[in-house]
Parts: sequence; structure tokens; C-alpha cells
Amino acid sequence: MNILLSLQILLSVLAVVSYFVIMAIIAPIIARYGARQRFIEQRIVYIKKFFICLLFSFLFIVIAIIWGFDIRGVLIFTSSFFAVLGAALFASWSVLSNITSGIIIFFSFPYRIKNEITIVDGDNSVTGEIIDMTLFHIQLKDKEGNEIFYPNNLIIQKPVMKSVRP
Repeated sequence: MNILLSLQILLSVLAVVSYFVIMAIIAPIIARYGARQRFIEQRIVYIKKFFICLLFSFLFIVIAIIWGFDIRGVLIFTSSFFAVLGAALFASWSVLSNITSGIIIFFSFPYRIKNEITIVDGDNSVTGEIIDMTLFHIQLKDKEGNEIFYPNNLIIQKPVMKSVRP
């Protein structure tokens, strides 16, 4: 076995081990943050999966570089893939927007499940108790018992008032 092949194998093993070590560090941090903020377990799992996919993509790129894949070829493939993906998702861009907004809401939304909020939107304002928060929407229940699903990408664009209960 030549030295270059041995080095590539060693670096690949180090990259994979680093991936698992980083995940072992990040996963508990996300879990502690979610518990401290009193998020439901399902939201914490969504965020963990997002970071797993992000780090796995980075691992794939690192291993491709280690094994000498032509970066130009990888970049051409990646840009072609994202061009096709972008064209396919053009009509449903809100899916990615809602996921991104869901990540932002996870870390910075000051409201929790069981809070009563009003989303101020002129004549279309919505008031209800938060009963669930996912990567795509926030689920509210109004006083009549109706369930309202409000998209995450819209809720971060609108003023939100928290009702103060006496």
C-alpha cells in the first residue's frame, strides 16, 4: 500500500470520527438549549436532524477533497443539482422559507406552547393559544376551538403580541 493511499484512508477515518465527535457535542447542546427554553421534544429532534444533514454534507465535501475529486467537477455537479432543484422548487419556495424560518424561530422566538398570542395583520389578524410549533408552521387554537396553522415564514414578518392573562 503506498503512502498516499494510507494518508487518504487515515484522513478519511479522521474526518468520519470528527463528524461523530462534533455531533456528540452539538446534539446535547441543542437538547439542553431546547429543554431550557421548554421546547417540545419534536422541535428539538427537527433541529438536530437539520444539523446532522448540514454536517454530513460538509463531511461529504471534505472526503471528496481528500480523495482528490476534481473540485471543478464537484462544483459543476453541485451547481447543476441546485439549478435543477431551484427550478423544481420555484413554485414551492415557501417550503424552504418555512424551514429556514422554523430554525430561526427555534432559537429566537420569545413565545412558547400554551402562550396566547395575536399575530397582527390588519383585518386578517389572528388570535389563539399556541398548541404546536413545527419546522413549517405554528398551530394555534382560537376561542371557538378552531385550529389555525400559521406559516413560519409569515410569522417572523408580522408583529406578534403576547396576551397577558390576569
